[in-house]
Amino acid sequence: MINPPQPPTFDGSEPQKPLENWVSGRFVLVTRPARQSGSLCELFEAKGAKTCRHPVIEIAAAENQRNLLDAISRIGDFEWVVFVSRNAVRYALQAIEQEFGGFEQAPVGKVAAIGETTADLFYSLTGKKVDLVPATANSESLGVELAEVAGAARAMIFRGNRGSSVLDQCLSDSQLEFQEIVVYESEDILDPSPEVQSLLRSGKVDWVTITSSAIAKATVALFGEDLRRAKLVSLSPNITQVLRGLGFEVAAEASSPGMVELVAAVEAYESNLG
Repeated sequence: MINPPQPPTFDGSEPQKPLENWVSGRFVLVTRPARQSGSLCELFEAKGAKTCRHPVIEIAAAENQRNLLDAISRIGDFEWVVFVSRNAVRYALQAIEQEFGGFEQAPVGKVAAIGETTADLFYSLTGKKVDLVPATANSESLGVELAEVAGAARAMIFRGNRGSSVLDQCLSDSQLEFQEIVVYESEDILDPSPEVQSLLRSGKVDWVTITSSAIAKATVALFGEDLRRAKLVSLSPNITQVLRGLGFEVAAEASSPGMVELVAAVEAYESNLG
């Protein structure tokens, strides 16, 4: 089997021209949830790009809050707590603060995060550094490294309702005892904006951002074949793989899962064309 060509990533090298010139005037469709799209739009706009926000999923706290708080009340029974996304951090901390009156009062043990951006958010909200961030920001690496350091400890894993099953499979294979807690839920937006669909169909959108596997699936379901008239930029290899499985190629991929790196991947692609 011939492996498909890998999308270019930004490797930190200096381009021949200033990077801020490469995306100037490009039209970027940002598909993140409404409350999370602002910072990415600002990064593109600072480079001179034009942006349009069209969330493809909606995210909210888990519907059954009583069950969630009951689970959170037993957090002291677990030596590790694990956050698999930035949303997991936000919604888990809300529940912890509600149950214990504040994060400082909660009997939280060691903390693992799936990647640096998730760890950074946890630190900014709590002032506590995480104890484990895997070398590669994906579920498999998190599962392998957590199993290595946790030993016979128990782990409470905070996640969304549609997350990957890779982490729990890794932990099950290594016989680590764990409990998964759904702290947020995501739902697809079913009706596209006619204006945005028209822009895609007419080829006026240069780039579409894809920042999670759920967003990848929802974007394809929402816009379908019209996506082929724009270039896709992916936040990670896992997301790229999901898009390819759906029949869509990725033009650029972030070198690591961060919004700055996502913008840099677009810049690197555009600089290669220049």
